[in-house]
Amino acid sequence: MEKQKVKKQGQPGKKRAVFIVFAAVLLCLGLFSAFFPGGLSGLWRHCFSAAGLSDFSSAADAYPMSLHVLEVGKADALLVECQGKYALIDGGTPDQSEQVCRYLTRRGVSKIDYMINTHPDSDHVGGLSGVLKEFSVERYFMPLIPPEAEPSDFAYTATIDVLAQKEIAVERLKGGDSLSLEELSIQVLAPLTVRKGTNDNSIVLLLKFGQTRFLLMGDAEEGEESDLLASGVDLKADVLKVGHHGSKTSSTLAFLNAVRPQYAAVSVADSTHGLPNRDIIKRLNRFCGTVSRTDVNGTLLYSSDKTSVTYQTER
Repeated sequence: MEKQKVKKQGQPGKKRAVFIVFAAVLLCLGLFSAFFPGGLSGLWRHCFSAAGLSDFSSAADAYPMSLHVLEVGKADALLVECQGKYALIDGGTPDQSEQVCRYLTRRGVSKIDYMINTHPDSDHVGGLSGVLKEFSVERYFMPLIPPEAEPSDFAYTATIDVLAQKEIAVERLKGGDSLSLEELSIQVLAPLTVRKGTNDNSIVLLLKFGQTRFLLMGDAEEGEESDLLASGVDLKADVLKVGHHGSKTSSTLAFLNAVRPQYAAVSVADSTHGLPNRDIIKRLNRFCGTVSRTDVNGTLLYSSDKTSVTYQTER
């Protein structure tokens, strides 16, 4: 009996060794990308599983709905999965496009049902042009932006150009609109008015799956938070994607008091930008159960079974 146990325990090690040799050969031949992200859909997870290696994102497979807050620096890229359907909310900066595409492939995504750009700042819209080139996208959404605030930089214009080439219509979302992704309800809470600039015209989304709630703030600042509070909408959420990367211009006391999430996610880079703001982190710790940062914890995964949320980090 003891010998059998030792043999069984040794199998994953042999598989891992074979996998590493196989990957090295493919890398030398320049064929690695054909077999992994960017190649056949879902092969990434299957190869890791066969080799006895863990793939962080595969933890979502056990749940019907999940939110992935990707590590893309001081930028936003969020993947929402529900019962085989997908929504990509923002795509990071242009240089993060390839990383976002890899992650989507790891998750077995072949078609994006909804692509939502919360607002056209380069750290939210920049990576979407690359994703549009690689994946089929059913519908594309963005907010109404004042003409004087519409960007003219490459990050934005490249995305608009690809949309035109693929003949994908740009649809505008505003407060009061709603979408659905199978059993997932997607309520658009803001923008409620057209404000100056781009941040306070961010699309704010409330995702409802069973009894669980996810509030995604884009780069909404104090003005848009005030609009939400004045509207009387129930802002309570299990998960809060913190507005504007933890900037001091967002996450007011009144707003966090209304949300009081179990989990708060800050998408931010380890940089000299001074983000997240120290006072805001203290405030988040006061009103939130668990505060996580992509620069510290890597990609953040929140999964729902309709009654509760399970939380995991990449590192």
